[in-house]
Amino acid sequence: MRVFARESRMHLRTILLATFVPVAACAASAALAAAPLCPATWPAQPAASVAHINEVNRGLGIPTDYAARHNLVLLPEGKDLVQVPRDVYGRKVEMVAPAAAALKKMFAAAARVGLKLETVSGFRSINYQTGLIRRKLKSGMSIQKALSINAVPGYSVHQTGCAVDLTTPGVPAAGGSVEHSKAFTWLQQHGAQFGFHLSF
Repeated sequence: MRVFARESRMHLRTILLATFVPVAACAASAALAAAPLCPATWPAQPAASVAHINEVNRGLGIPTDYAARHNLVLLPEGKDLVQVPRDVYGRKVEMVAPAAAALKKMFAAAARVGLKLETVSGFRSINYQTGLIRRKLKSGMSIQKALSINAVPGYSVHQTGCAVDLTTPGVPAAGGSVEHSKAFTWLQQHGAQFGFHLSF
């Protein structure tokens, strides 16, 4: 179910993407309610940020009207990030503090019913997102194909620090069978209790 993410891709990903949403929109704990939240609607970004992102995207060959044509909203970059469990490859994963706290509680709740959740990707900076696309272009991939795989820099929900990609043991992070796992079903049924919704 696509609740919050503003990603340009609509196809079902082969990993779980859970996006932290405002506590007011879900049945979350009172402790989380006191923390700053990841809003469901982001405020307009400063003109300097817009100009910077436009310059970056022009350099990648992304059409200037791409964001408008795809109804994308320029998103802020997360600050004061907190480390969450390392990903399945052993790399550091970060999120903003309230999302990280909610993820910890969700992982613990899943463990209590015998399920293990694993991170695949969390915060990705604008520079990191730009690098992903540059590497694809250098390998000979077209910009259209690259944008079907990665979000446009400046518009990825991952740069907010509020999104995390998840998988579970026995399901390859790049495989297509996660939607048949018990973890996927559990997340669909219980993720909102911790402030998370499956994005797509």
